[in-house]
Amino acid sequence: MKTADIEWSMLRGALIGLAIALVVAGGLLGVSYHFWESADKSLKSAQRLLSTSRAKYRTVDEQEAMINTYFPQFQALQNQGIIGAEKRLDWVENLRRLDETLKLPRLTYSIDTREAFTPEFPVPGGAYQPFSSEMNLTLGMLHGQDLFELLGRLDESAQGLYSVDSCNLKRRRDTPGPSAKESHVTSNCVLRWFTIKKPGEEGTAS
Repeated sequence: MKTADIEWSMLRGALIGLAIALVVAGGLLGVSYHFWESADKSLKSAQRLLSTSRAKYRTVDEQEAMINTYFPQFQALQNQGIIGAEKRLDWVENLRRLDETLKLPRLTYSIDTREAFTPEFPVPGGAYQPFSSEMNLTLGMLHGQDLFELLGRLDESAQGLYSVDSCNLKRRRDTPGPSAKESHVTSNCVLRWFTIKKPGEEGTAS
């Protein structure tokens, strides 16, 4: 077939239609790709949001579990006078009651200023800092057992946590008088009361 035999007038319309179809198809393909890309970004964004939300919910669940586990312990320590302000008034009142109960010939005491306590080993306290106050006890007793009785009852009744840093017992060399209130044994003890200061807490005693 010769070129001259081709009916260009008949093919012109078909070619124009084909060109239009190709342009439309290209446009639709571009729009489809743009839509797919947008949908893919939205999907990935939604997946990231879902992953973040799941992580937050897991964190909330873990925090709730920690609160349920440790908050009762925190409250117990706070009620016992270990966390929070010192219970100096309670310590003093307990000593007075014990003195009346045990009828010791002599009982004097003094409490030093509350100071930050540094343990011998590292303790991760975070925002909660341990403190301690030194209490000096001087006792005159009928016998050495009175000291153990005093400390035992102090354990049961006083609010707080303490340790005995040092304690000594001395028997009087002179002969005590006939009075029942005369001491036969003397003792000097150093107690250390421990407290944990809460963040933002003001004051040192209550």
